[in-house]
Amino acid sequence: MWFGPEERPLFGWVSRPADGLARGGAVLCPPMGEEGRAAHRTFRRLAQALAEAGIVALRFDYDGTGDSAGLQDEPGRVAAWLDSVEAARQHLLDLGVPSVAAVGMRLGATLAGARAAEAPFSALVCWDPCVSGRTWLREGEALYGFGENATLEPPDDGLRHTPGFQYDTETATALRSVDLGKLPADRRLADRVLLLTRDDRPSVPALLERLGLETLETAAAGGQGQLLDVPPELSVVPQDALRRVVAFLAEQVAGQEAVPVKAPDAERAVVVGSEPDAAVPVRERLTRLGPDGIVGLADEPLEPTGREPWVVLVNVAAEHHIGPGRRWVEWARRWAARGYRVVRIDQSGVGDSPTLPGQADDRPFAPEWIDDMRHVVSALRTDGVPVALVGLCSGSYSAFEVAMWEHVDGIFAMNPRLTLYPAAKGTPVYTDRRRAAMLPNRPFARLAETHRILAGGLWRIYRELAVWHAPLLVPWRVLRRRTPVEIVACPDDAQHFTEVYALRPLFWWMRRRFGFRFESREDFDHSLLTRRAQLVGYERATEFLDRTLSKTP
Repeated sequence: MWFGPEERPLFGWVSRPADGLARGGAVLCPPMGEEGRAAHRTFRRLAQALAEAGIVALRFDYDGTGDSAGLQDEPGRVAAWLDSVEAARQHLLDLGVPSVAAVGMRLGATLAGARAAEAPFSALVCWDPCVSGRTWLREGEALYGFGENATLEPPDDGLRHTPGFQYDTETATALRSVDLGKLPADRRLADRVLLLTRDDRPSVPALLERLGLETLETAAAGGQGQLLDVPPELSVVPQDALRRVVAFLAEQVAGQEAVPVKAPDAERAVVVGSEPDAAVPVRERLTRLGPDGIVGLADEPLEPTGREPWVVLVNVAAEHHIGPGRRWVEWARRWAARGYRVVRIDQSGVGDSPTLPGQADDRPFAPEWIDDMRHVVSALRTDGVPVALVGLCSGSYSAFEVAMWEHVDGIFAMNPRLTLYPAAKGTPVYTDRRRAAMLPNRPFARLAETHRILAGGLWRIYRELAVWHAPLLVPWRVLRRRTPVEIVACPDDAQHFTEVYALRPLFWWMRRRFGFRFESREDFDHSLLTRRAQLVGYERATEFLDRTLSKTP
């Protein structure tokens, strides 16, 4: 659902008690950047647990982040983020809650504390907070420098680079003013404050001194390493810390009378800008596709004819539908301005889509994804228009998989992963229904659990003879079904399609006969976390869609 200013709508999810009666409300202020992507499932679980405890929870995206309107590199970011926190508080009050608390993690805690200094919350939870915006930005820059992009030429674009996300000089300067340790001592932040800190990081005296002026409780932020210090697809919900937060907020409202709260308008569509100057507005709405209600955010021209082609942006691994560096959101809106209809989806068990009976949460390559993608394509093709798919890594696999079951009108695949060790026989997600996966034999898969590099090397040697395991055969089969395919990959991912010597004539034939396009790029990183790779990905994908869908009747 959307809330806040009509000209700059904010996106969020409201979790209400089942009986519609609540003793209080809580705005959930997520971390920023890659930490925000990693914590998405944790905040969804927190919102559900709070609703069960009689508290209406609003988890939301700040202006220019997630599914909210705006861009991350527009002016006035920090002020807009702080205004977003206040808009979330006001929305809960408009729904009828008697009081509003705030829960913030990392930079979200910093922003919530800064906003509380202007208008106190009933309770405030600072969950592994960044002491200041400056500290947060420096940590992000350090991670960027040591990430997989470390071997690439450092960008010289005047931006401050963190994994997947970039910030201009104005934002970097404004972040210095957001400092929990320097909040005015004469400003009460909340009736009660809970501070959760990591045992593996040193305490910050200025933070403890300032929050010590409040009615303060402290506890350990257990499990933060498994939540934030790993790639988003490997994040684990910190259950103990989550329960501590819920108990703290439930205790805060225990003596309040439960009152009726209104249900939000979840079906409303909004108008958002597609470019930095918002010159071409597009319409965006929440949608649910197929019998299982796969969640998607759909963008389309302001006055659609109903004949515009559909483009599906598939979520990556166990991450939600905004894509690396939020690029799926920005690409979708820009493509809608070019005349396409675009939907970015969460496959079941991840993001905001439902977890199906018997399915585990956050498990990449789940067998259920096969039917998810079939249902999505079938739902979009009901009016007979073309449907193309764009994916990264596991999202590319899902695109190839559905193309082996249903007709699709184009696949643009970035760094496709088609040799699936996590889905080999004997793993929790194994199924013999897969048509687009190359599943390593069990000895290789078992070896990969402890010696991934060794197993990969042996497997690549083996498939020089066992060519039926070569990933190149997957796009070949899709091309034979009359689906155009283009692959752009970093060298490490590209080699899996080119190194089987016996299939080089097939590679040549695919290009000559079927128009197969394949590009290996040194400036492309696997996770699409560098600005250069993101720009290249958008340019190549746009060219593919214009070239492919314009020819489709």
